[in-house]
Amino acid sequence: MHIQQELDEELNNLFDTIRKKSSIRPPIEIEKNLTLIDDFALKCSKFRGCLVDYIQENDNRLSLRLRNRLRAVDIMQKEIVSCLECFLSGDIKSAYDSFESMLEPRTISRHIENICIPLSDLCNEDKPLFRVRKSDTPLTSRRDMFHIPFSQRHFVRAQRFSVAGLPCLYLGTSLYICWREMDKPDFDKLYISAYKIDKNNDSKV
Repeated sequence: MHIQQELDEELNNLFDTIRKKSSIRPPIEIEKNLTLIDDFALKCSKFRGCLVDYIQENDNRLSLRLRNRLRAVDIMQKEIVSCLECFLSGDIKSAYDSFESMLEPRTISRHIENICIPLSDLCNEDKPLFRVRKSDTPLTSRRDMFHIPFSQRHFVRAQRFSVAGLPCLYLGTSLYICWREMDKPDFDKLYISAYKIDKNNDSKV
């Protein structure tokens, strides 16, 4: 158990170092003049570089394990690219199936949380996220400002960041962004809400 605790501590320190690199720290922006897949490959290369640097600079259990798992990292990158290619070509089912099978191995799923950041870093009292909805009829309930219920998912159409049949909650960092994303509708038809995460909330993204 003591050995596992040491490994966990070393791993946490490694991910803390990686998260400090702005180019691969969420929320991630696509580099200008790059396609989504090319940008993803670039960021994977930077992430892999962090792992290689750690392996070369440290002689401990974690560096040994990382050395043995670099191939798994490369395989995961390849499978994510395959998932993206399926999605971008319109084969949504294959994209979801590919993504799900990629996350099944225990060695993958147990460490996913390590690359996440607290949701409160992105959405808090000082930096709320906004939701804007256009409606020709008055909205009288708070639930009307949430996404379409899963029981009515057949009403969900494909959008820029989501697929048909999958309800999503679109949030923006400013009201202007939300308004532009909705193709600049009339102000008198807009309903606005702000979302803030309690500091004690341990949710991650």
